[in-house]
Amino acid sequence: MGEKIVVGAGLAGLTAAINLRRRGYEVRVLERRDGIGGPARDMPTGELTYVMADGTPMEPERIRAYTGIDISPACEPLEWTRVYGFGKRYDRRFPPNVPAYLVERGSRSASLDMHLYRIAVEEGVKFEFNHPLKTRRDFEALPPRSILATGLFRDSFQVLEIPFVPVYGLFGQGAVSEDYRGPKVILYMDEYTWDYAFFSTIHGVAGALLFQRRRPLGEEAKRWFPERLARDEGLEFPEWHELDVGVLPMGSFSNPRLFHDRFILAGTLAGAQDPVLLFGVHGALVTGRIAALAVDDPEAAYREFRRVNRLWRVSYLNRRFIEATFPWGLRWITRLGFGLYPLYAPFALRYAFLLVPGWLRI
Repeated sequence: MGEKIVVGAGLAGLTAAINLRRRGYEVRVLERRDGIGGPARDMPTGELTYVMADGTPMEPERIRAYTGIDISPACEPLEWTRVYGFGKRYDRRFPPNVPAYLVERGSRSASLDMHLYRIAVEEGVKFEFNHPLKTRRDFEALPPRSILATGLFRDSFQVLEIPFVPVYGLFGQGAVSEDYRGPKVILYMDEYTWDYAFFSTIHGVAGALLFQRRRPLGEEAKRWFPERLARDEGLEFPEWHELDVGVLPMGSFSNPRLFHDRFILAGTLAGAQDPVLLFGVHGALVTGRIAALAVDDPEAAYREFRRVNRLWRVSYLNRRFIEATFPWGLRWITRLGFGLYPLYAPFALRYAFLLVPGWLRI
């Protein structure tokens, strides 16, 4: 059936590669880094391997039925979270009809990235590492209908002229003690960033990230988050690193796209990410499968892509409202949303997550 090229060995690229290989194609994945693990492989953090626990609403059984891939071995249930919203603390449990999970992202064996990589290798997918594509000439050398799943990298967005917004961050990491019984995920929303900061822990390692789209973090913000995390939760990290996180696909109202030029897109590059809270795991897996479908049936794949992203523009407008009204808009949304949570969560939260690409549509 010939060879198909997938660019990027993240969640979307690996899902696409597995699906193509199971349909009989020879598949070659080109990855710019020296191995699997995404941004983890770019992050020197001393003796610790960069790890981030990514929390997301997700139903692994539906993901398996849709993509043909069982991701449950890499999923850890997330039962509740703690939120500090403009000085007020909220402990909020997910209702039974909103299954939420943590997945480890990175290069360790327990990560979702490595889980998909092992499946891909077993299926016979071939990998070429240290294979960056940075220039227009690099992209023009690819055959038509190659699948691009290059994640947060600025190069792809710039070469393909896809609108994006830059992201700036501050990252800390450390081990957690065996007797730690605190929340697996802690969110902070405050006037120091119009996005948010969060702490997460999985498999004995914890990470904390403060980030903001469009404009760099201020010096006061960089002091605020480490100090608040230590004061509120007793969590301190030996080192903090400033990050150029990359770019996000929210530069315009029309960002989501399955086809661009001669290529098929998947994951972040395709815009499969909730513009408000940036849930991206679900959309990456779903669009990886859709991208593989597009190789043989582009019309059906396009219809499916539009269906799973139907409410993306609603979420995009919500995001622009937050930026235009910051900080009072975010303060109002945070306090109202988490303050009334016990009243609406049991019956409405499941449908609020319809803004996540593919949620309840697969």
